[in-house]
Amino acid sequence: MATTALPKLPFTYAVWKKDTNLTISITDPTGKAKFAVLDKAVDAYIKAPTQAALTTLRNALLDWTNHKDKSGGAGAWKKSDRNRKLTLTALYSAICGEGDTDKGQGIPDFMSEGMVNARLGILYLFGNLACDEGKYRIITNGLLDLNGKGAGTIGKAVKRTTEAAQLLMPLPASNPERVAHRNRVSKALQGVAGAVTEAVFTQLAAGEDDGEGSKTEAIWNAIPGGLQMVCDHIAEKVMDQMSPFLANGVAAATGLVSALSAGCDRFRVYARGKGVVLVPGVPTSTIDGIKRAMDISLAGEVYQVLKSGAALTLEGLTAGLAGAIAGIAFSAIEALVAFAQKAHDFYRIRLFLIDAKAMWAQKDKPSSLHRQPYAFNRWYRKTAMRVPVIPVLTLNSGICGDKMRMLCLFSNEGEVITQKAFDAGVAYIDRIKAWGATYLADGGYTFTSTDKLVAELIKPVKV
Repeated sequence: MATTALPKLPFTYAVWKKDTNLTISITDPTGKAKFAVLDKAVDAYIKAPTQAALTTLRNALLDWTNHKDKSGGAGAWKKSDRNRKLTLTALYSAICGEGDTDKGQGIPDFMSEGMVNARLGILYLFGNLACDEGKYRIITNGLLDLNGKGAGTIGKAVKRTTEAAQLLMPLPASNPERVAHRNRVSKALQGVAGAVTEAVFTQLAAGEDDGEGSKTEAIWNAIPGGLQMVCDHIAEKVMDQMSPFLANGVAAATGLVSALSAGCDRFRVYARGKGVVLVPGVPTSTIDGIKRAMDISLAGEVYQVLKSGAALTLEGLTAGLAGAIAGIAFSAIEALVAFAQKAHDFYRIRLFLIDAKAMWAQKDKPSSLHRQPYAFNRWYRKTAMRVPVIPVLTLNSGICGDKMRMLCLFSNEGEVITQKAFDAGVAYIDRIKAWGATYLADGGYTFTSTDKLVAELIKPVKV
C-alpha cells in the first residue's frame, strides 16, 4: 500500500525563528504559550519528519490559529505580526492546504493564473535586462564639487550632480606636497570605506542582513575603477577645499584625517537608526520597496545629518578652523556614502539579473520559482527592498502585473474591497510610479535589452 509523502516545509528552522520572532512585548500570554508549543513542533518536525511529528505540528498550528481567530475574527492569524513575512501562511499551506501555490496563499482561483503570469513577467523583464555599471549619477549636498577644478577656497553646501564619466578622467598633475596630502586623504577614505559600506548595507537591509555587506572588494568592483579610483577622486576635490589651510601644516592634515574618521562613525550611527517596517508579498514588496526609498531619501541628507552633530575638537586647531575642516571631511564622507550606495545597488542588481536570467531559462519546468509564490517572494523581496530601481522598473514597465494585482482586493473573509478603496489605492500607486520615475532619472541608471519588447517597455523609465 502506497504511503503519502510527508510535506517538506519551505524554510529552515533558523529562517522560521527569525521570521516569526517578535521583539515587542506580548500582551496575549495565552497566544504566546500556544505559539511556543508550535515553535517546538516546527523544530521537531524539521529535525525528524514523521507522521506523528506532522500530526503534532498540525494540531499545534491549528490550536494557535484558532486562538487568534477567536479573539480577532476569522483570518486574524494571517495578519499577526508573526506572519509579517508570510511564513505562517507558508506553513499552513504546506501541512493543511495547497502547498506553495497562490490558492494556498489565499488568492481566489480566478486570480491565480494572473498572479503566476505577473511573477513570470518579472522573470521575463529582468531575465532580459543588462545594466551598464559604468553609467550612473551621484548627487551630493555638501561642500565638495566633484565636477569642478576647485578655486582654492571653501565651497558652498549645495546640491550637485556628478556623472560617472567625470570620475574616469586622470587626476591633474600637482606639486609633491599636494600629491602627498591627497594620497593620505585617499588612504584614510579607503580605510573607512569598509565600515561605510557595511553601514550602507545595514541601512538598506532593514533588519534582513544577509552578510553581503562584508564583501567589500567584490562590492566596489561593481563600479569601474573600484574603490581606489573613487577615493582618489574625492581626495583630489578635498585638496581643492583644503588649500587655504595647508599653511597650518601637520595639524590641518591630521585634523582632516581625524574628522574623516569621526564622520564615518556618525554615519554608522545614523544608518543603524534608520528602520522602516516592511510588508510581505510581491505586489506589496514592489510598492513598499519604492515607498521605503522615499522614506530614506526624505529623511534628511547625509551631509546635514553629519553636520548636525556636536562640533568637533581637533588638536592644534582653533574652533573656527576645526569647524571648517570638519565640514570638508563630512562632505568627503557624504560623497563616499553616495558612491557606496551606488556600488551597493550595482552589486545587488548584478546578482539579481543573473538569477532572473537563469530562472527565465527554466520557466517551463513545473518547479519554476514563479509558480511558488512564497519562495518567489523571498527571492524577489531580497533585492526589491534594498534596491529601489528594481521595484520601480517592476511597477513602471507594466509587464509585471496590473494595478488590480498590486492591491489587496480581498479581506480576510474573501470579500471584495469597495470601489472607493480601490480608487484610492490606484491613485496611491500612480503617485508612487511618478516618484519612482523621478528617482530612476536622478540616479542615471542605464538599462538595455536585446529583447525588442523589453527594450520598448523600459523606454518610459529611461533617462
